[in-house]
Amino acid sequence: MDTTLFTVTLLSMGMAAALSVIVWRMLRDERQRTDARVAVLATMAASTPASPPAAELSLRQAAPVAMASMFEERSEPSPWGQRFAVMGALSLVLASVVLFTLAATAKPSARGRAAETAASPAGASTPAVPAPAALELISLRDARREGALTITGLVRNADPSSTLQRVTVTAYTFDDKGSFLASGRSLIDVTVLAPKDESPFVVTVPVSDTVARYRIGFRAEDGRVITHVDRR
Repeated sequence: MDTTLFTVTLLSMGMAAALSVIVWRMLRDERQRTDARVAVLATMAASTPASPPAAELSLRQAAPVAMASMFEERSEPSPWGQRFAVMGALSLVLASVVLFTLAATAKPSARGRAAETAASPAGASTPAVPAPAALELISLRDARREGALTITGLVRNADPSSTLQRVTVTAYTFDDKGSFLASGRSLIDVTVLAPKDESPFVVTVPVSDTVARYRIGFRAEDGRVITHVDRR
């Protein structure tokens, strides 16, 4: 990417320099032609005598058109039309180069993508392995009472290297159409859950409609989600 941009910059600067040289040469040639024309007119004016003889005067009177044509400036077509055409063509070429380079850098080729894939580490394309569950759900029961759903269960700390503290259990209820109804949460009974320790829990969800299904989840004291596996 950096090499391509550097190349484009060099090409742009080269085209701009070439265009500047062409315009400068055109202006120089025009100035030289103007200076030469002025010098010729000045030379012709200086060589004309102040009081011409009678014969020469009569000759000039006989042929005024011929003498006038000597000082008449010829009307030549203006060269600026061709110059503008050259400058326009150079500008189009420069714009085409820049646009083509930008398009090439914005969309890498299939070969480049294949090379990047081949150069990537072998483990980069391997999907991440999910972390092992920190809790095991040993049992789960529910009881419906008037205006509430009570869910009880038992969990075990399946992480042998860490102790869980103040774990919160949350229950979510849904109707037969899958619409969310209500939720409830509470702490598990054992505040500090060491590895392999078990703890019961009870969570109550206030609901008035018919509950078709529910889902539970666990969170640590800092709010992070604790994964669990159903061992019932």
